[in-house]
Amino acid sequence: MSPCISRITAALILAFIPCSCSLANVSEETARDMTTIIEEYMSDLIADEMGDDVKARIKVSNLEKRQRIDECDGDLEVELVKKDLTRFSNSVKLICSGGEKEWNAVVPIKIIYTSPAVTMKVPVAKNQTITQDCVELAEVDKKNLRGNYFSDTALVIGAKAKREIPAGTVIKTNQICLVCKDDIVDLEAGTGEVTIKVQAKALEDGSLNSNVMVKNLISQKNVTGRVVGVKHVRIDVK
Repeated sequence: MSPCISRITAALILAFIPCSCSLANVSEETARDMTTIIEEYMSDLIADEMGDDVKARIKVSNLEKRQRIDECDGDLEVELVKKDLTRFSNSVKLICSGGEKEWNAVVPIKIIYTSPAVTMKVPVAKNQTITQDCVELAEVDKKNLRGNYFSDTALVIGAKAKREIPAGTVIKTNQICLVCKDDIVDLEAGTGEVTIKVQAKALEDGSLNSNVMVKNLISQKNVTGRVVGVKHVRIDVK
């Protein structure tokens, strides 16, 4: 047999033999450590560039299947690939140098900017009064915050649901009435430091900052005021 044919035959055989020297997947512990490093790097970068009051959740791609990542016994650098923090999708580059194993890898990430919003912890039924146990303040993806919502749980305690609201829902102003028709409310009117408070009967539903007509129970006159809280209406006198 020709030596050339033998070499070709051997090469073909070796091509079908599984290689035992392939890189192993990242260990769970290393993946967890690297994920934490990336999250902390991005949080610090966002705070430095955009301010401490900007909140974001960093979603790191699964590292356990990335074969180029290993433990780093040297210097580990992290850098943002595309220098634009407003992007939802981006990547970070990990560079390990100065140790026994030097490597680098690019890891996809997602930056999810959040804002505090009052959400339902439990479902509530139509006309049910909202209590402290029903709601919580949660950091919600800003892309999911549409319309008028609440950022303070105190503003909704005691309000009534105008319709069924499922658990996990961000509460919108049109889903609840802070002043409901036939409620006896506090009616406040005044200018500067002088204010007068009387009781009134709500003639219609009202949400936060909306105008609502009420009946002054002393004068028996109908007046229009602005809803400023639960069962609380104010007439701004200029």
